[in-house]
Amino acid sequence: MTTVDELWVLLRKSVTMRDSVRASLAEADGRVLREPVMSPQDQPAFDRSAVDGFVVLSSDDSPSFRVVDEIRAGQWKQRKLGRGEAMKIATGAAVPCEGCEVVMLEDAVEDGAAVRLKQRGRGNIRLRGEDASTGDILVAVGRKISAGVAGLLATAGCTSPLVTRRLSVLHVATGGEIVPPEAEPEAGQIRDANSAMVGAWARPRGLQLTQARVSEDMPALLRAIEGERDLLLVSGGSSVGGHDNTAKALAEAGFEILVSQVAVRPGRPVIVGRRGDSWAFGLPGNPLSHFVCLHLFVAAAVAAMEGGSPRPRVRNRIVAAAVAGNPRETWWPAIAESRMIRPLRWRSSGDLTSLARADALLRVPPSGIAAGDEAEFIRAL
Repeated sequence: MTTVDELWVLLRKSVTMRDSVRASLAEADGRVLREPVMSPQDQPAFDRSAVDGFVVLSSDDSPSFRVVDEIRAGQWKQRKLGRGEAMKIATGAAVPCEGCEVVMLEDAVEDGAAVRLKQRGRGNIRLRGEDASTGDILVAVGRKISAGVAGLLATAGCTSPLVTRRLSVLHVATGGEIVPPEAEPEAGQIRDANSAMVGAWARPRGLQLTQARVSEDMPALLRAIEGERDLLLVSGGSSVGGHDNTAKALAEAGFEILVSQVAVRPGRPVIVGRRGDSWAFGLPGNPLSHFVCLHLFVAAAVAAMEGGSPRPRVRNRIVAAAVAGNPRETWWPAIAESRMIRPLRWRSSGDLTSLARADALLRVPPSGIAAGDEAEFIRAL
């Protein structure tokens, strides 16, 4: 039986990085940057006021100041202030000369065309180049385009970043017992949780996801998985029962089956197949197993296709409560707090209730973990 680490190694060695393309910022969210983005100029590009207030010379200790002009954001009014002179200035506006400070409106008392300053010496100026200098790397290769990264790229004028192309993913939920979430299940039926789970997992990762729901018979499954895409995910039918057809269907569709079981709990009946550059995962139908396998294995394949490491970032934290071991290593739903990680209760691989609170998966070795031990975990969001 393949171990978790062995499967990560297999994906690292075998999954190829996908092509890079230029994309607009609006289309780049969730994708991975494939070239560094440099600052085209100092950030900020000029000394800017950090507050609404009055700008005066730092060396000027006059008891009051005559307001000689006003500078709004976007205006360029460069002039040397004289003794006893002040200019009203807006947040973000360019400071008119060197040697200045800005006093907040709240620390000033206006009297007609004059102003008295109650509090001095805070500066309140964002200096040219204090965030970045011309030529500095603003965003390195391998970063995902998040909201913050997109804002920084826009500031740098990088409107068509080079990113990995959007990965195409097909998720097929199988089983005669599952019905859409909006349907009322009849006796013996259950609502399909895995499709919603995969959709919520895939969207923030920038994946181009298509989903289908089919019965478990071979002809229907073969029709559903026709075509080419980067990743094929089949939910259910991955075990050894008489109606578990995922491995057969993948083989008939031309996939070489590389893994048929993984020594992990929950989630042992994981199938991994490859057809050229395309990869397929047969995932257990039980929702908790599905969740674990998405974060341990499917996410690893996606990372490798995007040019990153397929091994998730493993962190360490003190465990708040003891967790019993199992012959297979367990990835246990948990809450990662600032100093500790707190295991959550779950009864079976079909138990979804813990996942509403979980933001991590705690790695429990076969020997188990005692309260107060330090243990590994990964983020699972």
